[in-house]
Amino acid sequence: MNMTKPLTIALPVALMTTVSAAGAENITLRVGSGHPIGLLAYTETAHEFFAPELERRVNEETEHTLTIQELHSGAVADVDEILQATRDGLLDIGFASLIFEPSNAFLHNFPLFMPFGTPDPYMATEAGRATLEAHPEMISFFEEEFGQKYLTGSCLENYGLGTDFEWRAFSDLEGQKIAGAGVNLDWIAGASPVTSNLNEAYQAIQTGVYDGYISAAAWWESFSLYEVAPVFTLTDFGSQYVNSVTINLDTWNSLPEEVQEILMEVSEEYEEETARVCAESEEKAVAALEEEGATVFEIDQQAREDWAEALKDFPNRMAQEANERGLPGTEVMTFYLEELERLGYEWPYRYEID
Repeated sequence: MNMTKPLTIALPVALMTTVSAAGAENITLRVGSGHPIGLLAYTETAHEFFAPELERRVNEETEHTLTIQELHSGAVADVDEILQATRDGLLDIGFASLIFEPSNAFLHNFPLFMPFGTPDPYMATEAGRATLEAHPEMISFFEEEFGQKYLTGSCLENYGLGTDFEWRAFSDLEGQKIAGAGVNLDWIAGASPVTSNLNEAYQAIQTGVYDGYISAAAWWESFSLYEVAPVFTLTDFGSQYVNSVTINLDTWNSLPEEVQEILMEVSEEYEEETARVCAESEEKAVAALEEEGATVFEIDQQAREDWAEALKDFPNRMAQEANERGLPGTEVMTFYLEELERLGYEWPYRYEID
């Protein structure tokens, strides 16, 4: 895990604290992410729950006064710079999607290395948290490499597949061009993978650059992609526990103890709230897509099993790559796989990790 160069944005030190009478403090915290508010569940709950709840509880339950400044949509740092920005004090609290940190946080993407995991965001959250707790080096990494305290993690929505064509059998994907981003490009089997992103997906599908995109149903609806690709398949690639919430270590150490306690409590509640939003967003998106005239269907169980089997070597390959980086790839991925099974999940294809 390599350190990256400090960001060079000229901004004042984030935490501003003044002491008033009787030891009460006026505290300002800058919190933010690289994604817009509401585009993904983790930023929606950062804005709708985390920030107002933390501010309310500190102001109501302590003698201190807390003001939160929210800086999302890359106002301070892009999606691949949140760990740096939090380390360098440009943010006090950073909400990072570790999908965009493939070098710095490679193994923290372990759920993505095992497609067709549970679509249930509550189960994914419970198993993901248990995996980190069972491997404390995955948590201490944030302090040792980036000078920040890990507060909690959170899920992304369940991934599916939007297309401009209907399909049922896995073999129907042959000859089609399917786009994705980052690790999920490796999920594309039976079709030709194309690197892309959601911002360009509408035009790319419309002009025939590719025929579909790996996406959550909520994003298919919010980006209006159903207009050019009116078929959405609930493939259940899985809900992904790949986000982190961290606080700059200097900021953490400067906070009064009672504020630290509230921050930890709110962080734990934020994790659960994000799982709830992830679950509800799929239900709402499916209803919205159908109302717009899109076709939504669940993947055939045989097609799901065939696709998962086609990817049978991928999880072990990623585990071995992590091992070669000096990371506990085999241990972490095996634990997560078995933890989901312990919680009652049945994999469509039971991956083998060496």
